[in-house]
This record gives sequence, C-alpha cells and structure tokens, in this order.
Amino acid sequence: MRLCFGSYLAILVPCKAVNIDNKQLCEALLHSVAPNYEFTFSGQENADRVREDATSKLLRCEQNLSKDITGPARNAVPQEVASYFKNNVINLLDSNLSKQIILALKDMIGNDFPEKDGKKIHGIYDDTKVELVNGITKKELASQTEFCFHSFLAGVFLYVVTNTTNRSGKKTIRSVTQEYVLSFTSRIEEITLLEDNVSDRICTYDYRNGKTDTEFAEGVAEYVIDKIKQLPQPSKQDDSLLVTLLSEANGKCLYCGGYLGIPKRGKIPVKNCEIVYLKQLPDEADSYENAVALCTNECAPLVPAMSSDEIAELLEKKHRCADIQAFLDRISGIKFQDEIETVLREVHKTKNAQGLEPTDIKDLVEIDRKIHEPFLKDKINASMARLYKTVKNTCSRLEQEIGFDTNMFGELMKSAYKLLESGIQQKSDIIDPQEYIADLLVEKLFSQVGQRHRDACEIIVGYLVKRCDLFNENTKQS
Repeated sequence: MRLCFGSYLAILVPCKAVNIDNKQLCEALLHSVAPNYEFTFSGQENADRVREDATSKLLRCEQNLSKDITGPARNAVPQEVASYFKNNVINLLDSNLSKQIILALKDMIGNDFPEKDGKKIHGIYDDTKVELVNGITKKELASQTEFCFHSFLAGVFLYVVTNTTNRSGKKTIRSVTQEYVLSFTSRIEEITLLEDNVSDRICTYDYRNGKTDTEFAEGVAEYVIDKIKQLPQPSKQDDSLLVTLLSEANGKCLYCGGYLGIPKRGKIPVKNCEIVYLKQLPDEADSYENAVALCTNECAPLVPAMSSDEIAELLEKKHRCADIQAFLDRISGIKFQDEIETVLREVHKTKNAQGLEPTDIKDLVEIDRKIHEPFLKDKINASMARLYKTVKNTCSRLEQEIGFDTNMFGELMKSAYKLLESGIQQKSDIIDPQEYIADLLVEKLFSQVGQRHRDACEIIVGYLVKRCDLFNENTKQS
C-alpha cells in the first residue's frame, strides 16, 4: 500500500453521497487549500470532459498534483482546512461509511512502509506525523480509536498533499477498491466518532470544572447549533442532469425558449428552472429520456394540462437537442480536423471525374437571415463557432499545397438551389425543408468521398451554407 492523493481519493470515491461524481469530490478536496484552482480555463470547450479526465489521472496516480495546490497547502492553516472539510467535504460523503473510511486510511497508513526507490525513499516512518490538524504520528494512529471525522480527514489530506508524490502510488492503486473499503465494515465497532457522545462530554466536563449555568448553557447551545448544521438538507433535484438538459437546450427553456442559463459549480441558472418528466404512459419511470428543463413559474405548471401530442412534440424537441449536443461532442476531438482534411482531399481528387463546375462563393451572410428551422440553425451556428476557421484555414492551406479550389463545391450548392426552386417548401410530407436539403447535401458529399467521415461532411456543408446565400429568403433564385 502507498498513501498518496490518488489512494486517499480512491478510499473516498466508493463512499460518495448520492448524485456526487468523482470530479466534484476531487475539486472540493483541492479547493480546501487552493480555492481558486481550476482544471479548466474560462471558455474552454468540453470543460466537464477535461475535469473528468484530470480527476481520473489523479485517481489512477498517473500525474502529480499541481504546484498551484501543493504550494498553498504548505501555508494553509490546519484548523481552517478542518473547518472547510466540515462544511464542504463531509456532506459529499455517505455518513453511514465514515468509520469504514477511517479504518481504511488507518490500514493504508499502517502498511505504507519506507522503501527506497532509486534515489528517493517512499513510505511513512513510525514517528512521522500523518495527521497534521492534531499532529498525530503513524505510531499513535495505530492505537487511536476516537476520531473527529472531518478533522481526521483534513489532517491526513494535508499530509498527503504536502508530503507525498502522487505517482508513487501507481503500482498499488489497483488494490484500493470498493471491496477493500467495505471490507472494514465488520470492524466499525472499533471506532468511536467523537460527535456521537459529545453531549455527554460537555456535561461531564462542565460538572467537573464547576462551570456556571450560563457557561454550561452556552456549551450545550454550541453543540445543538452544530448538530442542526449537520441535519440533511432538503432533497435537491439532480444538478448534473439539470446541467446536461440545459446544455443540450443551449441554456433555454425547451417550451418557451426563454433563456435560463447553464449552472456551473457554485452558480445557479440566471432564471428559476426545474427538471420536469414528460410521461406518455402512466407507469413510465422518471429517466433522462423523458426529462426536460423548463421555467419554474411559467412553463412547468403547464405540463399537467398538456395533450399527448404536445408532450410528444416537446420530447421530439428534446431528442433533437440531444442529437445536436452529441454531434458537437463528436466534432470536438483533437483528430477531427484530420477528418475534415481527408474529405476535402477526396473531393479534390474526384473533381474532374464528377465534372464539378466552378462558381463564385458569395461573401458571408448572417446565419439568422438564411436559416429559419431552429434546430438546423442552432446546429450550424454551434458547429461553425468551433470549426469555421478550421475549415477555412484548411482550405487555404490545401489551396497552396495541392491547388484545392473551394469553388468546386458550386455544383453541390446548385443542386440545393434547384431543390428550392422545385417548390420543396410546399410539400406537406417534408416538415423542415431547409434541414431536408442540408441532409441531402451531406448525403451527396458523403457518397462522393466513399461514405466515410459523415460528421466531417456535415461540417463542410455547414461551412458552405455559412458562406453562401443558401436559405436566404431575400436572395433571388434564378
């Protein structure tokens, strides 16, 4: 066994409270000594994925803690860190597993023997202080049975952050499992949590020390206030689900389109909103599939009176929003730019064989003037906000390298104009004519490059729509 931040966190992870994820717990721990530390920077794409990745690497002991954490930790006031743990960390853990956590940490520390690793020595000597809030050594900890839980957690955390290297636990971290932590359940009678009998100690202490009635009352009052603070808070809706639903809906109420904002750590949406479950069958269970985020005061109260058709329409809107978000997630990978370039090179290879005619691509026209189907507009807007410059720069580079000509897409866009001229917008079986045409353009490009890299084909079509006058009602079609 090796005590490090990863193994410390690995003991806590199986003991999380309901609806608490690993990154939330990890960040809460680190903020005890570095409150302004973030895994991400402002405006970073896929921030949640970055946070999850960073947490996983720390949990697997694949990287050490940043100096932005270890530095402040060395100057932290232990009692302040303990107070932070009491108010911000304990509530993230299952209160029924406190003793198992203590026993697991005791066992890990007791079995972390000093070993030489090259020029370094990893491990803990018996006289090493391993709990820095109360100054308890490894030897003293072995026989200790009474613990103030939040103080103990904070003290060991401070030791871990300031005296261990996280990578040192990589060889043994796999043994720190849920089964390992829960294996101590049969021994929980060995541990006494000081909060369990603090009222008895107050009475005994005050009686023996001749405290006045006022002093005794003040002591009891402090105890009662502390207990009130520890009472479970009223149940809250699933914050992670709310974030997901609002992210998919671009921060808007799915019914009225009013802006709600997207909650982040420590913040709430700009407008009251709540999760509402749209059930099409009486016995249907609450799930992500039927969950939507709506305005608390305006739209949520309307749901009970909605017809089955209105509910079905709202669910369809939710699923399309989810599809757009999934598409944006897929195009956010580091290698996606290579797929775009591959498609453009394939188009260049086939331009003569396909007889593509050159045409002038008009200047950029605002997307709001061109596209009126909300889902198509949102999809192109969001994807082009991320990748418009990427496609443009790739086209420019390929123009220098292989003589690539963006105008070769003229024939592709002309086919869309012809569809518009043919009166497709008047066909009742096509609900969203512009989205229908965009899909046809994607299919044509997709087949032209050997039915590969569909997402990249969608991005290129979005780029062309963004640049030309397609879907612009004010443009004369001739």
